[in-house]
Amino acid sequence: MSDELQRLCGQACPPHEDVLLALDRELQADGVDAASAAIDALAARLPAPGGDPIHELACVAGLLRDGLRSDEIGSLALSEVLVDGGGHPLTTAAAVVCAARRRGLAIDLVGHGPRVWIAHEAAGSPYVVDPADPRAAFDARALGIDLHWRCAHELALVILDGVVERAERCGDLAWALHAADLRARLPMEASDADSRRTEVQRLRARLN
Repeated sequence: MSDELQRLCGQACPPHEDVLLALDRELQADGVDAASAAIDALAARLPAPGGDPIHELACVAGLLRDGLRSDEIGSLALSEVLVDGGGHPLTTAAAVVCAARRRGLAIDLVGHGPRVWIAHEAAGSPYVVDPADPRAAFDARALGIDLHWRCAHELALVILDGVVERAERCGDLAWALHAADLRARLPMEASDADSRRTEVQRLRARLN
C-alpha cells in the first residue's frame, strides 16, 4: 500500500475523491492525471450551493443522465469513469458526488449492502437518486430498506469487492490477491476484518 493511501486510511472521513484516486493509482487505472480537471468540468454544470435540496439532487441526476452512463459491467475505477464518461454505478455515483462536493453542495452517498444512492445532507430530506436509473430524485422510503451514509473507506471496500470478484472470475488470481490485500488493509468493522484476511489467505493458497 502506498504512503498516500495509508495516510488516507488513517483519517476519519477523507474525501471520496482522494481515497478513490489513490486506490486507482494502486490499481494502475488509466486517466488518474486527468481526473481532477474532469471533476471540475462536471462541477461547473451544477448550480451554486444554497438552493432547494431536491433541485440540487435533480441537477446531479441530470449529470448522470447526460454525462455519465452507468453499466454494471463498466469500470470500477473513478478516473476511468471520469475520462471515459461512464462505468459501474458505484463509480458514476462517486464521480457526481465528487463534482457536487467540489461545487460546495451538501451531497453525499448513502448505501445498503453493495449498492449506493446519492442523497442530500439537508436535515429531513428523504430524497435520493439511483445512479443506475437517474431519471429523477425519489423518496427513499419507497425502497423499504435502511440507508446509511457511506464514507470513502466504505465505498472503497465495496469497489474492491467488485475488483476481486471480477479478477477471480477472469482467472487472474494474482490481480485478485492484490486487490484483496489492499481491501484487507482498509479501515473496517472488526466483524468484517477476519473474513477479509481469510479471503487473502484463500487467494494466496490458490495462487500457490
